[in-house]
Amino acid sequence: MVGEETKSQGIQSIEVGMDILKKIAEAGKPLSISELAILCETSKSKLHRYLTSFVRTGMLEKNHDARYILGTEIIRLGLKASQKLNITEIAAPYLIEMKEILNETAALAIWGQNGPFFVSWEESNGPVNIGIKVGSQVSVTQSAAGRVFATFLPNEATDKKINQELDKFSISLDQFQSTIDFVKTNGYAYVISTILPGISAIASPIFDRSSKLVASLTIIGLEHKLDTSENSKEVHLLKEKSRMISQLLGWNGNF
Repeated sequence: MVGEETKSQGIQSIEVGMDILKKIAEAGKPLSISELAILCETSKSKLHRYLTSFVRTGMLEKNHDARYILGTEIIRLGLKASQKLNITEIAAPYLIEMKEILNETAALAIWGQNGPFFVSWEESNGPVNIGIKVGSQVSVTQSAAGRVFATFLPNEATDKKINQELDKFSISLDQFQSTIDFVKTNGYAYVISTILPGISAIASPIFDRSSKLVASLTIIGLEHKLDTSENSKEVHLLKEKSRMISQLLGWNGNF
C-alpha cells in the first residue's frame, strides 16, 4: 500500500481507504486486521487508523471477535446508487462487445405488459437483416428471451401469456416444462428456427441485487453459424456478460 500524500489530481488517502473497503467487500466474510494487512500489503498500525475512521462513520462494523465487515452506512449508499442504475445504459457496452467479438446481433429485452420486447439492439455486420428492432415484441414461448422470462419471472406474471401461446402453437404443458427445466439447469435458453426460418438465438438472465429478473441478454444469428450448445464460445460469452451486468446491479449469485 502506498503512502498518504496528496497526488496532483486526487487525495491518495481516500484512494487507499477505498482499496481497503473493496478488499473487505470482495472477501465476502469478516476479516481481522492481520488478514487485511496482508491483503492490502501495509502495516497493521497504518491500517488501524483507516479502520477506526470507517467504524466511526458507519462504513465498517467491528464484530465481537475484532473482525471487520461492511457497515450499514456503506450498504445504504450502495442501495441509493443502485436505484439510479439504468439497465439499458449498463448493458450497452456489453452488447457492442459481444457483437464485435462474434459478429452476431446482440440485444437486450425486458418484460412489458404484453410480454418481452427489445429495448436495445446492436446489429451484426452480416448480410442478413433479421428484421427485429428496438420495440419489437417477441413470443414468450418461441423466443430465447421469452423463455428466460418464462423461467425466472413469477408465475403470476407469465402464466396467462404462456397458456395463450401453448394453445396457439399446439405445445403441451409437459413439453414446455422440459424447456423451462433446461433453462433453470443451464442458465440460458436457445431457439432454432422457431420465429424465423434459419435463425437461431440464445439468451440468458440478468438479475438485480434481490435476485429479481430484470432483463434478458440475447445473441441472434444464422442457424448454421450460431452454436447454441451449452459448451460453445457463444453461450460462454453470453453467460459471462450477463453475469457481469448482474453483478453491477448488485447480484451475488451464479449460473
